[in-house]
Amino acid sequence: MSLSYFSINDFVLIALIGAVLFFDLTRKRIPNFLTFPAIIYGIISYTLIEGLSGLWFSLLGLLVGLAIFFIPFAMGGMGGGDVKLLGAVGALQGWQFVLSAAIYAAIAGGVMAIVWLIATGRFLSVLKKMAGFILVPFFSALYYRTRWDFFNRASTFFAKDDPEEKEPARMPYGVAIATGVFILMAMNLFRWGEPFFRGLSL
Repeated sequence: MSLSYFSINDFVLIALIGAVLFFDLTRKRIPNFLTFPAIIYGIISYTLIEGLSGLWFSLLGLLVGLAIFFIPFAMGGMGGGDVKLLGAVGALQGWQFVLSAAIYAAIAGGVMAIVWLIATGRFLSVLKKMAGFILVPFFSALYYRTRWDFFNRASTFFAKDDPEEKEPARMPYGVAIATGVFILMAMNLFRWGEPFFRGLSL
């Protein structure tokens, strides 16, 4: 594949990510009119230049991108726009790129989630819930074994929901995906280390 071909795909990806950042931060959604044309462009362009191998390259990237966030989406923890965005990234850059970008996006998303929880005043509440998954069964078992009321009260404390807690606004995960993509593109541009999965083939 020629250098100009890669440059065009890189520019298309940068334009896509820039538009996604605007819509995700201002409208709290990633519209289909951004992701679908990028997917179609990726598939058609690779097919025209590389034939069936290019079609397979783009389709595989699309499928891998969609599969990465399918389970979180099915469980209601992520929006469909985020899933389609990662699929578009895969269609434009291939499965190795989208897998590596997803790892960096997950790291960025983890940092964003902590900052988001602190900013919305829910960090301690979420931390309490996470601790409750382990401590509630532990304290309950100790209570039934010792009948010490302290363990019963501790179990109740971690199991009880905060009545004042409100449903939080959706964290713009498209920003995390954009961060992961830009990190990986910068690594490729300046040759900072090796992306994950380079050298593997399917």
